[in-house]
Amino acid sequence: MSLPLLLCLSALAASATPDPAAAASAPVVVNGEPPALPSDDELRALADKDIGAARAPLRRAARTAPLPATRALALRLLATADASTATARICARALRLDDDALVRRSGAECLGRVGARLASPHTAALAGSLQDPSLDVITMAGWALASVGDAGSVHEVVALVSHPDPRVARLFRGYAERMRDRLGLSDALKTSEPAPASTSDQPTAVPPGVALTFPARGIDVAASTGWLGVYGAMAGWFHGPLLLAAHGGEAGANAGSLAALGLAALGAASLSGYGFARADSLPLAHTVVQFGTLGAMAGYGGGQLVGFAPTSAVASANLSLVGTLVGTGVGIAFVELDPPTLGALSAGMSASILVGASAATLASSYGYPFDQSLGVMLVTGGVAGGAATALLSRQDIGLFPVALSGLGGLALGGGSALLMYGVEGTSATEATGWVILSGFAVGTALGGAAGWALPRELDPLLAGTLKLNPPTLALLPPGGPRREATPIAMISGSF
Repeated sequence: MSLPLLLCLSALAASATPDPAAAASAPVVVNGEPPALPSDDELRALADKDIGAARAPLRRAARTAPLPATRALALRLLATADASTATARICARALRLDDDALVRRSGAECLGRVGARLASPHTAALAGSLQDPSLDVITMAGWALASVGDAGSVHEVVALVSHPDPRVARLFRGYAERMRDRLGLSDALKTSEPAPASTSDQPTAVPPGVALTFPARGIDVAASTGWLGVYGAMAGWFHGPLLLAAHGGEAGANAGSLAALGLAALGAASLSGYGFARADSLPLAHTVVQFGTLGAMAGYGGGQLVGFAPTSAVASANLSLVGTLVGTGVGIAFVELDPPTLGALSAGMSASILVGASAATLASSYGYPFDQSLGVMLVTGGVAGGAATALLSRQDIGLFPVALSGLGGLALGGGSALLMYGVEGTSATEATGWVILSGFAVGTALGGAAGWALPRELDPLLAGTLKLNPPTLALLPPGGPRREATPIAMISGSF
């Protein structure tokens, strides 16, 4: 099912206000067939009996059940019976987006129960829920952070030690102490001087969060904001002069630098603001960047295929702008609805490179000129990358299959190209293109199979040892016992 159709269905479901009794038995349409939504008792029985059969209806109920109590129950059952990356994403989505406090509370509980390895990418959602209007959600989010939160969220938990309600303050003092013990921050939480006397009964033994660690959470927000800001600036810098040169003649070409500066500032301001407010982690920010970049590629390549200069230049200016706007919108929709996994983002980038390179080689072997072959490469690479990211968005794909399939495809495809061009010289025939294309396909298949055969528990993405977060070195006090190396992987090469 295509993403636009999913968005339309979501909008219709949000605008409808059915009778609760009727809605409880209303079917959910999936792939044109209306399966019946199980009752709460049926969901419990199915989860206890066979989680393999219960997984799909539980995930569907957690997202689309009309009654909040059913959505909350499905989240709790998923957390206890099917702890996985997909379950953590579903629970984080409910915590961020559901309009019912009971469901948001269950989303926080779910993240606290699936474990630190699965919940760590969603620490930002838990930390943000400490500002929730519902006190139940706040206290459950604090419990979850005490169980699975990282060092970057300590200061946000400690900040609620001074909550106006002394009962909540005592709860969060306990949560802060649990985080101290679990993360090995005992030295950081000790005060060198006795706590000053206080006339209130609010706990004062724990110092403010800024005294415990630098705001790693702030670094994460800054990185995502900066990454989206760079993308917005680059997009504006590219499209401004391109549009004026294509439509404004000599005067437009002369004013291109001003347009570049103006649109770069507008793009950077708007997208960095969105990153700060909504896409507040690097994987979320990169989702927007990746879809927007792939859309721009497809649009520009489509313009190159329209005809010869200057027609192709005008079409490329127009279509690349349309592709950028559409791709950026699709990326934002994924961030708001259901962000893709890290494996899906990696697979989309790999598919874009492999499909684009093989398609351009085939077009060149059929005698297409350079600009037409470039257009074929950009269109096929952009479309394939976006489609792969969207279709695999919910799949727990590891780093090994993606990396080895990409390396295998490039190695065998490149080797085939060197062999064929060495044999036939520059006058390559159609057979040359098909041989090279076959090399890309076979290398990709063999590399992917080898990646799947490797142990999943050793895969950095599936084991949770690879995180797309900015460097947080020196955030912990030097005297603390926690000295493990922080795994860091920064996204690069999107442009």
